[in-house]
Amino acid sequence: MTAPTATPSPAPRPPRSFSSARASSARNAITIPSRADVFSRLQYKVLQNNRRDGLDTHEFNGEQIIYLARNGGITNPRTGKPAKSRFLGEPGPTPAANPESRISNPESDVDELEALGEWITRQPLFARSQANWVWFQLMGRGIVDPIDDFRPTNPPSHPRLLDELARDFAAHKFDLRHLIRTIMNSRTYQSSAEPNDTNQEDEINFSHALPRRLSAEQLFDAQHQVLGVAATFNDFPSGLRAAQLPGGSPVRRNDLKNAGAEKFLAMFGKPARLLACECERSSETTLGQTFQLISSPAVNEWLTNPTNRLASMLASGKSDAGIVDGLYWTALSRAPTPKELAEATRLLGDAKDKRPALEDVAWALLNAKEFVLRK
Repeated sequence: MTAPTATPSPAPRPPRSFSSARASSARNAITIPSRADVFSRLQYKVLQNNRRDGLDTHEFNGEQIIYLARNGGITNPRTGKPAKSRFLGEPGPTPAANPESRISNPESDVDELEALGEWITRQPLFARSQANWVWFQLMGRGIVDPIDDFRPTNPPSHPRLLDELARDFAAHKFDLRHLIRTIMNSRTYQSSAEPNDTNQEDEINFSHALPRRLSAEQLFDAQHQVLGVAATFNDFPSGLRAAQLPGGSPVRRNDLKNAGAEKFLAMFGKPARLLACECERSSETTLGQTFQLISSPAVNEWLTNPTNRLASMLASGKSDAGIVDGLYWTALSRAPTPKELAEATRLLGDAKDKRPALEDVAWALLNAKEFVLRK
């Protein structure tokens, strides 16, 4: 579930989960009924949503808008004031009884979403969940794994590590960049992916890096960045990155054969985002993904685009070696080895038309393990 942020400032990423356990302390500003009062007024609309199939509620062709209805509450007919939800028989909260009660106080003029965001970030599980999620994204395995399973019977593999990451994350005002920087500067993150005799069987102690392929969005965006072409998605403006796609897919699964970009993302495990669970995303490697990289019409279209980076490289007047060197730096962030440089320049030198030859070199780089995998 995506929860609202505490303030409207441009934070790197909003909070994404929170504890549903009701706190018994009087310091908690929001109770279960009060949270329900906020979420019950969430409204959802899709503008100009002309579906091909009127029964398919997962097809989106218009702009999706989620907002909080200000007039969606219930008015007390005797007082004429907004009625706040609470358990049956429970007395109404007063500022004197609970001075921090900002959302359950009918006289309060504080934004309810802001108060809810402040309450969420005070819950200990929020910082732990966020720290575990970021660790999973960077390391390939969560300290609590599966990452959405915080049951008492599924304890963290390294509880002190998770506690320290959560404490440091909260101490720095939930700054995701700080958390990412902390993990990436660690010796654990910088470990080699090549195991030795002592850790080759290890899967839970993070003794070596775990090679894994890029996610669907990462791979798609990386290919377009290397080739210098703008991505196109059905019903979205040109140039939007796959990582920026909002909401669910605007294309029905049955129509993916006619949508190159959407089919590519679905093939590599991009979820339809119908569940608030990381388990919806698939990270497995399939034979279909191999064919998609090697011979799909979509990848061929990006390679042969007459205005892509390959065209500008050939028009720059650089030598064959300079073109190959630039392409390697763009795709792999390193210079080609002497052997790689010799083979690529020989291929370009022997070709009557350098454009198809350079497309072959680019195709080989896009299919290289060094490009497709993280380690």
